[in-house]
Amino acid sequence: MTGHTPALRHAIDWIDRGAGAIDWLSRIAMGAALLGVLTMLLLQVAVRYVVNFPLPWVEELAVYLSGYIAMIGTAVCLRMGFHLQVDLLRDRLGGRVRILHFLLVNLVVAGFGYFLLKYGIRFVELGAGQTSPSSYFPVALGRLAMPVGGGLLIIQSIVLALRATDALIFGPRASDQSLW
Repeated sequence: MTGHTPALRHAIDWIDRGAGAIDWLSRIAMGAALLGVLTMLLLQVAVRYVVNFPLPWVEELAVYLSGYIAMIGTAVCLRMGFHLQVDLLRDRLGGRVRILHFLLVNLVVAGFGYFLLKYGIRFVELGAGQTSPSSYFPVALGRLAMPVGGGLLIIQSIVLALRATDALIFGPRASDQSLW
């Protein structure tokens, strides 16, 4: 390659920065949800022992928020490389084949994200109009975590696949060596 950076590499960098911003917002949302769950459960314990009357909505809302924490956390962990990996085969692969393996794995993950998105939307639609028994929260709000997580998983896995494609075309970057 000559001394200039190809337009495709610039485009992939731009997309990666956008996905990084989405990742940052996802982490904030996860932190807020976790803080919300902690606060509500502490409130529940305090109210139960002080007033001797539990709040009926706390457990249901905590379960809803836990779903969001788990589903959003899936995409965050994917971007950070924190998911469980069976690396016996991967460690035996060399340079470009290892990057190709990384590309294929992330395309499969994107397919799974599509599955979560598509069927998560159907799952939300099934809960439309229903409310939870004790707190009357819309059931669809809790179920919405599934397509949200699927969409975020698609975004992050496609970006990782693009980074692998970039490495296959232009050569791996030093900053990406920990990915594969």
